[in-house]
Amino acid sequence: MSRTIRFTALVLVLLAILPAAASALCVEVGKPVPDVTLPTIDGKSVTLSSYRGKIVLLAFWASWCPRCVEELTFLQGIYKMSPDIVVLAINQESQNISSAHIDRIRKTLKESKIDFPVLIDRNLDAWNTFCINALPTSIIVDPKGKIRFAEPNYYWATQDKIADIIAEIRKEKK
Repeated sequence: MSRTIRFTALVLVLLAILPAAASALCVEVGKPVPDVTLPTIDGKSVTLSSYRGKIVLLAFWASWCPRCVEELTFLQGIYKMSPDIVVLAINQESQNISSAHIDRIRKTLKESKIDFPVLIDRNLDAWNTFCINALPTSIIVDPKGKIRFAEPNYYWATQDKIADIIAEIRKEKK
């Protein structure tokens, strides 16, 4: 009997803890996306709110992260096939980014044939605004500027989740 009680108590504790760990991002689905302005890898400023009216996929990544590069490759396919979607890769290479870091980012993009905009989060402004705690992290923003998907890590089911959210947003636009 006491074994059953201990097991039940453990399950309840885990259920109480896991949702908090899974939602460690400080952005929430259904809420407005925070506005950030970051430089591109080429030095131009990009403000997230300037893409209002489009579906925006944000991919927080670093060149040293194999899962990140895997996700960028997947997002490149969406970018090429979907003119109604903006993909912005927000690089978190290092807080003290150097020209060597920029060179490594460019090399990774070239090798992976990535040609959508890459933003450099030099001062970790976006990292802190979105409370990023894992790389990669994916966020989908609808044309009204509301977050529709926010999830750290990229795994086998992420592609289907992203496709489903995009389809749902497109259906609402009609």
